[in-house]
Amino acid sequence: MGTTVGSKTFTDQDYADDAVLFTDDPSKWTEILTGFDEACQTMGLHTSWPKTHLQNAGYGTQPCAVTIQGHTVDVTDRFTYLGSDISSCGRSTPETLKRIGFASSVMGQLTSVWRQSRLSLHTKLRLYNALVVSVLLYSAETWTLTKSDEHKLEAFQMSCMRRILGIRWFDFVSNASVMDQVKQCPICSRIRDRRITMFGHVRRLQESVPTHEALRLPVNTRTGVRPDDRIDWKRPRGRPRHTWIRQLEIDVRLTAAAAWDMAGDREVWRTQRPVAGQAVQ
Repeated sequence: MGTTVGSKTFTDQDYADDAVLFTDDPSKWTEILTGFDEACQTMGLHTSWPKTHLQNAGYGTQPCAVTIQGHTVDVTDRFTYLGSDISSCGRSTPETLKRIGFASSVMGQLTSVWRQSRLSLHTKLRLYNALVVSVLLYSAETWTLTKSDEHKLEAFQMSCMRRILGIRWFDFVSNASVMDQVKQCPICSRIRDRRITMFGHVRRLQESVPTHEALRLPVNTRTGVRPDDRIDWKRPRGRPRHTWIRQLEIDVRLTAAAAWDMAGDREVWRTQRPVAGQAVQ
């Protein structure tokens, strides 16, 4: 099993008893899953077939459902792994909407807190950041956001701020006035800061770590190096998709190669990168 990109081969991704297997040949899934289950049994583990699914990671031929030991492994275009929704379209919009829904539910459960007149605004905002923002921004550093996604996130934050301040829609209070009262950093600036921090952290990992290798590939691609050795490789037709590494270039106003070199020194990266809330052109 495994998929090869250039000289790197990625076979699986594991966390505790959760495993993600990779292959670039969908016809091998029966063989791969059977071998995986046999290997698990040697360690006293058993595969949960109802929780096992096949998914196309945004490129290549769509796999077909397979039957393993009388259990059917279905195909899905959306799967929740470690709390995050992985969509076959490769975009972060489904996960963003899911997080907004979860955070909105938390805001509703804390209605009595927001209406409590004996609590100061400072205390309410600390509760908001601890209980609501932590749910909203779970794994946000991995998101690749479109303008529409950013608008939805900012609109949700504004609705939360108005709810905390007790401002109703017919009070005709501008968004600028609301943000001036709460002194909160825009939510997209927080995501930007997390994204920059994660880039630096992964950059400074040892070169043999798979995470470091996986990040190095798109950085090389941005500098013109092909993702593999096939000279006939061409990108798909149409407008190039907005990628995570391209978004990082906009964040730091540097090329991917320059950001990669700078992030190698932690102190330089921390002092020269943009901070959360800083305007990015």
